[in-house]
Amino acid sequence: MVTLKSILSTISHTHHFYLQTLLLLFLFSTNHVSCTTTVTTTTTQCFKQAPKFYNSPNCPTITSLTCSDEAVHVAMTLDIKYLRGSMAAILSVLQHSSCPENTFFHFVTAASKTTSTIILNTTLTNSFPYLNFQIYPFHDDVVLGLISTSIRSALDCPLNYARNYMSNLLPNCVRKIVYLDSDLILVDDIAKLAKTNLGNDAVLAAPEYCNANFSNYFTPTFWSNPSLSLTFASRKACYFNTGVMGQLAVYCTISVVL
Repeated sequence: MVTLKSILSTISHTHHFYLQTLLLLFLFSTNHVSCTTTVTTTTTQCFKQAPKFYNSPNCPTITSLTCSDEAVHVAMTLDIKYLRGSMAAILSVLQHSSCPENTFFHFVTAASKTTSTIILNTTLTNSFPYLNFQIYPFHDDVVLGLISTSIRSALDCPLNYARNYMSNLLPNCVRKIVYLDSDLILVDDIAKLAKTNLGNDAVLAAPEYCNANFSNYFTPTFWSNPSLSLTFASRKACYFNTGVMGQLAVYCTISVVL
């Protein structure tokens, strides 16, 4: 005898089966997943393939993005250690850009880490098949002897200072760039930053921070040295944050918006 309870039970099991089937279909039909294993550790990072974004029907067609003044040029440093943050930053730029197809990324990697650069290039290509980008090697020895031992360890990586050499690394035809750190997420169109008017005399544009606490930027050795620690005595500590910068052609043929 078929009861209402048995019918409902059958429907419930059937519904559950369909849900499981749909879930499996969804899992197998999701975008391609690219995995990266770091060279120095066994940590594996996996990233889904991002879709191609079409955010506006009125975007101009640019034949050569690399040297175009119409394109938005974005510069970032890439390191496997901070790759997850970089991937999120790239995705946020594409998602919120009015014309992502007219955005060109200039990535700088450590020249001494050839294997890492190959892995980074493969990961970018697999995760962002439609991304317009080029990778440039930065030779660490340019700054190795210039990094002070008084700064915190997080800042002693030579690649941190590659942003100061953008005019030497990027093609001369690139006149203006927006530099982004790897830990940034954009929530608006990056073209607005790129259009920042730097005037005729500015080298770069960057947000200024005053009354900053510099105690964590230097080691105890620095603060224990009277002549060094007095550097900040009776001064209003101001600095410009290089996490977001804009650079212009006034600076060795290239402008940077930081």
